[in-house]
Amino acid sequence: MPKAYVFTRYGGPETEALVEVERPVPGPGQLLVAVRVAGVNPVDWKLRTGYRRPTDTGERVFPAVLGSELSGVVEAVGDGVDGFAAGDEVFGNTLTGGYAEYALLPVALAAHKPAGLAFADAATLPGHARGKVVIEVAA
Repeated sequence: MPKAYVFTRYGGPETEALVEVERPVPGPGQLLVAVRVAGVNPVDWKLRTGYRRPTDTGERVFPAVLGSELSGVVEAVGDGVDGFAAGDEVFGNTLTGGYAEYALLPVALAAHKPAGLAFADAATLPGHARGKVVIEVAA
């Protein structure tokens, strides 16, 4: 089973753990991505401590995978996806958290990674690049 870095309840760093998770399955309009790099930004600790955006609905399901943006390689595409295929290098904002071996990207928030751009640089593009830290995942 693939691994992901999660928080298991609201709180501080003591709620974080590396766990095994089910491999996500892409739904309509989604990409399954093998994560190469995940971005790190302040929203991660805010979500972990229970911060809710005004648009959030419902309660978070635990364990919750950290990480909002990533870059990686498409493993599979969901129904109705055009313009992306297995093997494409991509970046974008994730639906299921980026601190994982696999994550789901909605096609509407995904883009092809330019060939000359490093995965680490691409992972910073979905948000503000200034002040970002990235975690590179071994291929």
